[in-house]
Amino acid sequence: MLNSIAVNREPVLLGDIPAIADESDRTVLVVRHSIRESLRAGSVDPDLTPEGIELAQQCGHLLSGLGDDVLFAASPRTRTRRTAECLMEGGGFRRQEVRDCPELGDLTIFSRPVDFEAMLRTRNTENVMREYFSTGHAEGLKDMRPFAEELLAYLTETPFPASRTVIVSHDVLAMTILSALGVRTFLVEDWCGYLHGVLLTRDRKGVWTASYTVPDYDAGKKHRLFV
Repeated sequence: MLNSIAVNREPVLLGDIPAIADESDRTVLVVRHSIRESLRAGSVDPDLTPEGIELAQQCGHLLSGLGDDVLFAASPRTRTRRTAECLMEGGGFRRQEVRDCPELGDLTIFSRPVDFEAMLRTRNTENVMREYFSTGHAEGLKDMRPFAEELLAYLTETPFPASRTVIVSHDVLAMTILSALGVRTFLVEDWCGYLHGVLLTRDRKGVWTASYTVPDYDAGKKHRLFV
């Protein structure tokens, strides 16, 4: 799967995606959720902040040219579903129920879901992720390349009932795909920003291309890790 996907290493602006989709047979956009409340406040499922709601609505406006043949989906977290709803609102899209997408949930990278809460308790996230993105391996996590294969198979082989699909997921999944494909190399100090993600487009010949997509060209560090 990794070897069958073409790579575009130039960042793509969210506002350019509608025109790209018009030239593509299918489009699947996976973005990280918008700005959330701190995980250190005690909840593993925090909501968006007011700033996060505004950012998601602004990004929805950038995607407004996608038209009516678009499906919105999200991982089963409050912050992802709220982001999808705000994208629809900001872009003036037809209101629809956000499709549940557990295949792109934040626990899917863990070999055992209970390891997630253990990592939160120990606050060892930075060390684990530094090891994972420098070596492709870390205790308690699925190895990067087979996990990326799993994610890409789902994204490119699922018969979504729309030619354009927007899925709100989590930073580590987007980073895994982009890193494994060689689209962009991430470090803990260069973490995937809010509403950044992966654009997958299929041309009329059936060839998929992966790009790193951002709301703007400032693709640097957007926040402190895992606050």
